[in-house]
Amino acid sequence: MGLATVIQVLFLFGVPALLIWSEPRVRFVAAVSPVVLSYASGILAAHVPGVEFDAGLAGGIVAATVLIAVPLLLFPSDLRHWLRLARSTVLSFFMAVVAVCISAALVFVLLGPRLPAAADVSGMLTGLYTGGTPNMNAVALARGVDENTFILVNGADVILGSLYLLFLMTLAKPLLSRLFPPFTSDAPEEPGEPDQGDAVAGRRWQGAVLAVLLSVALSAVAAGLSWLLLGRISEAAIILGITSLAIVCTLSPAVRKLSYSYETGQYLLLVFCITIGTQADIEHMLQAGSYVLFYCACVLVCSVLLHLLAARAFGIDVDTVIITSTAAIYGPPFVGPIAKVLGNREVVVSGMTAGVFGLAIGNYLGFAIASLLASAAGP
Repeated sequence: MGLATVIQVLFLFGVPALLIWSEPRVRFVAAVSPVVLSYASGILAAHVPGVEFDAGLAGGIVAATVLIAVPLLLFPSDLRHWLRLARSTVLSFFMAVVAVCISAALVFVLLGPRLPAAADVSGMLTGLYTGGTPNMNAVALARGVDENTFILVNGADVILGSLYLLFLMTLAKPLLSRLFPPFTSDAPEEPGEPDQGDAVAGRRWQGAVLAVLLSVALSAVAAGLSWLLLGRISEAAIILGITSLAIVCTLSPAVRKLSYSYETGQYLLLVFCITIGTQADIEHMLQAGSYVLFYCACVLVCSVLLHLLAARAFGIDVDTVIITSTAAIYGPPFVGPIAKVLGNREVVVSGMTAGVFGLAIGNYLGFAIASLLASAAGP
């Protein structure tokens, strides 16, 4: 390994660590978000005169970080608990998921002919809007999406996601309260928000190491199964395989208690983001960016409207509609802040668990939608 390669590895793994350390300490980092800054750092570094990142190294890091991160993000989850939650939460979340799938397919039919790799974009958005960014990353890897398309979709998500989040935090409750009934607690008493103070105080990095080793082992098993069943190593089969194996592992309380598993997964996703950024072509992004943004906006708006219509028809309460929409589109991290805006702590556990369930199924749905649409479009 040459000196240039060592420097590149230190940059790709060091900057995300610095951003994570800075987020609670530097207002700018928290406001812009480490994800955006990771992409920006990679893009800027790749366009420094005389700097050329190793494409082979980048490809290996991209694949490894996604394969290891997916199980790490799932390990802390108790998915069985979610199915015992209030009927309205489960129903509303599934309606949000179905709305995304319908929207992704509908927009593909209407706008797809004008967008290269439109089927893959619809699949990425399906994964994104049912569980969050990790799903989009996994679907992109499984489908072999090029770096420029991936970054364009991510950029569109940053813009559109910020706008919709602003709506959820300001106008959503007052406006939707006119259309939906108020929240009433009809579920068995659920555990409160996780005791973060005790959990953080008791965490040890040994748990993170064990979680990473288990994740690597699952990736190896998934690769072996791919070879046995298909006669070759298929990234799509490995992605779906490790997702399935990780879900099985969550049945074990010992796996769910592995410390720093989720945080390590989030760090690896930042490494993925900065590495993708180093492979970007700014000229191509400027040419194709506006239409990708329009395409993504149509999928998001259509999915939200379909979810609201379905929830209205089934009489879902306003808080549950908002929190399940948040869980589907943003994943677990944003459930707490939105619940605080709603003034309703009861929806935190159900919303976070719904988001984790979306993380579990998003890879399957995103890959299935992309494959079906690509097949329907023909060669």
